Amino acid sequence: MNNINKLSFENKEKRLYGVSDAAARFLAENDLRDMKRWHTFADQFRERRDGENNGWRGEFFGKAMRGAVLVYEYLRTPELYLALTEAVEDILTVADDDGRVSSYTRETEFSGWDIWSRKYVILSLIYFLDICKDESLKERVIRFISRAADYIIERIGDGEGKIGINNASSFWYGLNSSSILEPIVKLYKITGEKRYFDFAAYIVECGGTAFYNIFELAYENKKLPYQYGIAKAYEMISCFEGLLEFYRITGNERYKVMLVNFANALLESEVSVIGSSGSTHELFDKTTVRQTYDFSGPKHETCVTVTLMKFLSEMLSLTGDKAYADCMEISFYNAYLGALNTGCRYSDFIEKKYGDTLKKTVLPFDSYSPVIPGARGVLGVGGFQVFSDNGYYGCCACIGAAGLGVFHRAMLMRDKDGFVLNFYEKGRMSAEYSGARVDLSLDTEYPRDGRILIKVKTDSAVNMALKLRIPEWSRSTEIKSNSSYEIKDGYAVFSGEWSGETEIELALDMTIRVVHPISWDTDAIFSKWGKDGAWTTTMPVTVTHIPEYDKYIALLRGPIVLAMDERITECNKFNLKIENELIDCELTDEREVVKGEPCILRCTVEDEKFGKVTLVDYGSAGKDWKSVIAAWLPIE
Repeated sequence: MNNINKLSFENKEKRLYGVSDAAARFLAENDLRDMKRWHTFADQFRERRDGENNGWRGEFFGKAMRGAVLVYEYLRTPELYLALTEAVEDILTVADDDGRVSSYTRETEFSGWDIWSRKYVILSLIYFLDICKDESLKERVIRFISRAADYIIERIGDGEGKIGINNASSFWYGLNSSSILEPIVKLYKITGEKRYFDFAAYIVECGGTAFYNIFELAYENKKLPYQYGIAKAYEMISCFEGLLEFYRITGNERYKVMLVNFANALLESEVSVIGSSGSTHELFDKTTVRQTYDFSGPKHETCVTVTLMKFLSEMLSLTGDKAYADCMEISFYNAYLGALNTGCRYSDFIEKKYGDTLKKTVLPFDSYSPVIPGARGVLGVGGFQVFSDNGYYGCCACIGAAGLGVFHRAMLMRDKDGFVLNFYEKGRMSAEYSGARVDLSLDTEYPRDGRILIKVKTDSAVNMALKLRIPEWSRSTEIKSNSSYEIKDGYAVFSGEWSGETEIELALDMTIRVVHPISWDTDAIFSKWGKDGAWTTTMPVTVTHIPEYDKYIALLRGPIVLAMDERITECNKFNLKIENELIDCELTDEREVVKGEPCILRCTVEDEKFGKVTLVDYGSAGKDWKSVIAAWLPIE
């Protein structure tokens, strides 16, 4: 294991039987094996139409492939492997003779989202190498991505006739282009070629944007990310993902300070109650305190949710800090599952806007998530782009699978002492430690129920540790076992010799947590729509707290946000019975929101005016894409 990382991902045998397993099988069946879609994505590098509208069709292949690989790491089905291999064989045919891979023409290249899209092709094929079983195909992939990267390096950077990385896009002062840092570092790890290290170092030195050095701002730690001046959430996190990889190959502790400061700043200022970010479109905007702000446009973008989860999983690996796992879990069960289009709905927004001129397309994910009363699927398709055959797709639809993949990756991890179990779901996992086979089985209805029975079985005696995450929200945790343990850094740590079978019973506290909006006064954010059709990034906008936005309340049970769905509860201003910040909650036996729509849980709480009010888990609410739902419940 790389000694810079506290934890490493354990991608051995895993078979689960809960909601994350159902999500994986849904995506494989309804999305990831769709060969027509894969070939359409590859065709964007043949048609090269993105230069016509500063488009990003070129990102679709790479974003989808990265997520598909991560889902395959869990499912390991031959059908999915064959589909991904066929898609890779197709993309390997799109390069020009000089290695150029772009969805832009030569005349329009290195503008708009060109480098961003190339980044995703290279990055996704690097991910594919982890699952590829054909050595000759691996060699062809490495040659393909090396030539694609070399074409960029020859034209981007310092030196006469070259374009600066932060000037290679007309958007966000180069924030999107600078995010190519991550695959360049990974390519260096694969090849050992110094030119890739040098190019990565150049990107880091350029600071992420032409306007502010976001890495130095993180190091100084005097501003929160929404105050950096470049507010685009997804792209900024992507740049720090690249810096994290660069730290791993350099060991420069200064970079680690930047990373930890940035990650902790996100947890402090940019995470909503459902585990997403951006209450104003797709921007950092002090989400933690402004999430009840009544912004009429899109908010809590799925791309931001997934990228946040991915970054936090890597920070968990780097530091072992369970706070990152705590946030990931909230994101997964709420914002992520809520966006998953298990109802296979069309976007009414697209149909109303375009009528019959576009092909009806079912996307696997919704793009935006309402937290105050609103509906899913009504704010359009994030990253919407039309293909030459009048089909369409979007950025959130492509990135979605990766969120599930990183959740599965981070479920069981390894450290120098043994194994770390971060997430709980009914199922079994197997791995090896010091020559012994270690089988873990979990019997639980989590997250519906906080009781978890863990059985650990080894085929020979082995000395190791097993660490079980105790979520921050579990105020009173009961642990029963014949083996001794200690609580350390938020984990229950069982150490010593293991042989035969050992049982551990974990009971997490599912007491309802009452959450109120955080009061504030005035602040400055960088999220005003400019006349040039882009979010301003150099002039802050003063925003003022409106007391009306405090008239909400959120109820959390374990990792789940309890939500209203107008199909079972009218959208009222509630007056819930709360005493000493405690509220009674009665779990029902029903497992459907309405007939045909499963949910994790339904429960009732008492209201002074309306009597028993039924709530469901946020991830299951509003799957018809028209019913009003709310994570923040309006109160009188």
